[in-house]
Amino acid sequence: MTLSASELAAATPTSRDRYVDLLRVAALGCVMVGHFLMAGVDRFPDGSVSVSNSLVAVPEARFLTWLFQVMPVFFVVGGFSHAVALRSLRRRHGTYADFAEARTRRLLEPTAAFVSFGVLAAVLVELSGTPDLTVEFALRIIGQPLWFVGIYLLVVAFAPRMLDLHDRFGVRVVAVLAAGVVVENSSGH
Repeated sequence: MTLSASELAAATPTSRDRYVDLLRVAALGCVMVGHFLMAGVDRFPDGSVSVSNSLVAVPEARFLTWLFQVMPVFFVVGGFSHAVALRSLRRRHGTYADFAEARTRRLLEPTAAFVSFGVLAAVLVELSGTPDLTVEFALRIIGQPLWFVGIYLLVVAFAPRMLDLHDRFGVRVVAVLAAGVVVENSSGH
């Protein structure tokens, strides 16, 4: 059964923050479009394939990466979502393990589907007799946006403690973290 946009909106609990949902979808869309635009593939008359990063081929376009720089949005929205989930779980006397399992499953199930689709696509490309470089490129492109999954799982692991710190110290936690970034970046690392 497919729901129309208005039916889906009516079925959405009023407790959901739709602005956060909008940010999540917009950030995901920007990441997908950005990775798509970075891929440069040339097929030559002899059948060979050349794969490149379009930002290397057209360095003038590098400023566009600032328009698609949305990973901070993912992490802010993720922090908000973790706080909502944790507070709800704590009201129901849930445990850290309950939180970690639910959030990890929520991240890894669609990731597994994405990776499975990508591997299937790569196998089909390989079986079609396409040059190995194309298959290698396809697998690299599929895997490229997955770097953040491990980092995000660390965010999940630390979320309960960070929420406790936020509840106790408020914006000072963000100030200390920002100061740490400034100190680290100014030390030349």
